[in-house]
Amino acid sequence: MSPQQQGINNQQIKPGGEHPSEFVLLSSGMVTWNGILLEHLKLPPLDISDIHAVRHHLTLQLKMPKKVELKANGKFNSQRLLPGNVCITPFQHFHAVRWQDEMEVLSLTLEPKFVAQAVQELVPDRVELMMHRGQNDPLIREILLALKTELEAGCPSGRLYGEAMGTALAVHLLKCYSTLKSPLAVYKEGLPQHKLNQVLEYIQCYLDQDIKLVDLAELVGMSQYHFCRLFKQSMGVAPHQFVLQQRIERAKELLQQKELAIADVALLSGFKNQSHFTTLFRKFTAVTPRVFRNL
Repeated sequence: MSPQQQGINNQQIKPGGEHPSEFVLLSSGMVTWNGILLEHLKLPPLDISDIHAVRHHLTLQLKMPKKVELKANGKFNSQRLLPGNVCITPFQHFHAVRWQDEMEVLSLTLEPKFVAQAVQELVPDRVELMMHRGQNDPLIREILLALKTELEAGCPSGRLYGEAMGTALAVHLLKCYSTLKSPLAVYKEGLPQHKLNQVLEYIQCYLDQDIKLVDLAELVGMSQYHFCRLFKQSMGVAPHQFVLQQRIERAKELLQQKELAIADVALLSGFKNQSHFTTLFRKFTAVTPRVFRNL
């Protein structure tokens, strides 16, 4: 065992679990995306046996090609991972893996409960994800990179964005990498008006709070996948985009109240802080909140 491998064990590196801080360059751990964890990892050479995936786990290979050895049917098989290649490890899967070079990857885990909720009325309980290695999947790659970009920007779109992307990812995995035999249902008519009204009223009522995708879906008795599709058909934009637009509109109204500090306007409109608010307000209106107030 090399010096880099000493002191690292199976409990520290395992698909579906958070990794030791010394390996983590970026993490969504503080964002509290429901059921999702994204980590940008830089891993040393490792030889790990008997890994038990405690959640569904995906990795996206970054930068240079790397050779990885995976154990199957009692022996190791070598595979070269190119930048952009994706590996999928299902919940409760056991395997062993080793590599000799430093690896840089995006690691994303999905709670089994999150995947089940995302498509609850569309997929039977017996459907299982299957293990895949070295997949060239542009959609998975773009979703993981988009989540990384969102994290690097300080999550300006809020938790709804991450959860919506996670839902889209869960649906894609079930369509392409599972035992599901029949296609998922397609819905084209939008939300019934009374359900749309429920959602819009809820958003206005809780606009200053951390709105969850699962709460919006449960409000109208739908899976997250079903809800996201129908909401966009009804409103023309995704739920996270609509919520952000409404927060900007509320901020415009509150800025007319001269006695309110801009920091208070930010919090009352649902933004994390004044800096976050100012960045997004300027993106939407081309001026800062202070300039807008004085127009």
